[in-house]
Amino acid sequence: MRRPRDSESFKEYNFVLNYQKSEAEIFKLKGNLQKVALIFPNSYKIASGSLAWSWIQNLLTKNNLNVQRFFYEDWFSKFYSLEEQVPIDEFQIWLFTFQFENDLINIARMLKKKGIPLSFQQRESYHPIIIIGGPVTLFNHRIVEDIADFVFIGDLECCSNQFSEALSLDNKEEIENNLLKIPQIYSKKYRKTNYENCIGNLSPIPMAHYITPHSPFKNKLLIEIGRGCIRRCAFCVTGYTKKPVKFAKLDDFIETLDRFKHHEFGLISATITDYPYLDELLDYIENNEIRFSVSSMRVDKVNEKLLKLLRITDHHSFTVAPEGISQKMRDIMLKDLSTEQIVKGLEIGRKVGFENVKFYYIIGLEEETEEDYKELIEFLNQVLKLGYKEVSVSINPLVPKLSTPFANRKMIDKKEYEKRTAYIKKSVPKGVKLNFESYKSMKIQYEISHLNGNESIRYVQEKFEE
Repeated sequence: MRRPRDSESFKEYNFVLNYQKSEAEIFKLKGNLQKVALIFPNSYKIASGSLAWSWIQNLLTKNNLNVQRFFYEDWFSKFYSLEEQVPIDEFQIWLFTFQFENDLINIARMLKKKGIPLSFQQRESYHPIIIIGGPVTLFNHRIVEDIADFVFIGDLECCSNQFSEALSLDNKEEIENNLLKIPQIYSKKYRKTNYENCIGNLSPIPMAHYITPHSPFKNKLLIEIGRGCIRRCAFCVTGYTKKPVKFAKLDDFIETLDRFKHHEFGLISATITDYPYLDELLDYIENNEIRFSVSSMRVDKVNEKLLKLLRITDHHSFTVAPEGISQKMRDIMLKDLSTEQIVKGLEIGRKVGFENVKFYYIIGLEEETEEDYKELIEFLNQVLKLGYKEVSVSINPLVPKLSTPFANRKMIDKKEYEKRTAYIKKSVPKGVKLNFESYKSMKIQYEISHLNGNESIRYVQEKFEE
C-alpha cells in the first residue's frame, strides 16, 4: 500500500503500521481470494487480547480468503488494515466480531464515518455486506438485526467451510444467497429468522498466530483450553449460552504446547480450574518448565501446584472473584462459593509466595443490606491478617443480562449506587485499594443489552448527539 500524502491519513496509517510491526508472527496466514475485513470494534490493545480476532482469521484463511484485521479508534477516518495497511473502502465484506455490548456504538460510528447507512433498509447495492457475530449475539441477536445484513450466531468452526465458500464468490447477490443457506445465519433483511446455535469442538486447538507486547496477555501466545462454562452464576451469560461445554483433548493440547514451548502461553477458558485433565496438564507444564498465565480460575478449585507455577511465571498477584459481598449474596447469585473456600484458596496463595491479591465484586442487588456490606469489610480485614501486602478491590454494579436468571431485574439507579460505594469507601481497612467501574459505562452496557430492532439505531443516534 502506497503511503498516504496528507498528514492526518499518514498519522493513522503509521499508527496502524506500528502495531503491525509489534506483532511477532508464530505462523503466516495468507489467502488469495476475496478480501474480507475482520473488524474488532475497539482499540488494538483490547482486540489483541481476544483470541477470536486471530482464530477467525485463521479459519477463513485456511480456505484461501484474504482476511485482514481492523480495529477502531475514535479519531480514525480511513481505517487501514493491519496486514497490508489497505483502507477498508476496498473491502466488499465487513465481518464484525461483537464481543462487548458497548462496542455497538463503535460499530455504528464506523459505519457512519464510512458513509454507510446504519439501517440495512437504506443501503444500496454498492455498499459492503455487513455481517455481525460474536458472544453478544448469543444472548440477544436482535440488538443488531436492523444494522447487520446477516447475523452469525454460534461458533465459526461449525460451518467454516460453507461460510468461506459463500464469501469467496465474486457476485454480491451470490454471496448473499449462499449465506442464507448456512444454519447459523439469521437475517431480518431477508426474512431468515430460523437459525441454529452451535458450539464448536476445540479440534484443532484454537490458537493465535502472533504475539504482541500490547496485549493484556503481554507477549504470550493465546491458546484455548475450554469453551463455555459448567457453572450457573445467575449474572453471567456464558453459563447459559455456551452449552454443552467443550474442552481441548489433553494429548492435543500438550502437543500444541510442546510445538511452541519456547513461547509463554495465555490459556483461555471460562475457568482453567474446571479443565478435567488439569492435574496431568500441570505435571507436563512443571516438567517442561512451561511459562503461562490464565484468563480465569475458581478460587475454590486452585491447588498449590497451579499457584506455584503461576508464581514462577513472574505473577506478582492473583485474582479472586467472590462476586457477592457476603455469603448470602453469593448464594443469591448462584455462585456456589463459600467464605471458607475463598479463605483456603488465599491461604494457598500466601503459602506459595503471593503478596498481592485482587478481588472482583458485584453490588446493587435489591436484597443487599448493611449487614452484607459489614461482612465484606470483615472479610477484607481477614485477608490483610493473612499477610497480603497489597489488596485491590474492583467493584461493578450488577448489569442484568437476558438469557440469565437475573434477566428481569433492574439495574440499580446512580444515586443508590453512589450511596453504597460511599459506604465502602469510608469503611474499608487501610491498605485496600478500591476501583469502581464507571456507572455511566455499565448503564450503557445494560441499556444496549436489552435493545432490539430499530431501537438500536435510535439509541446510537442519540449517543452521537450527546
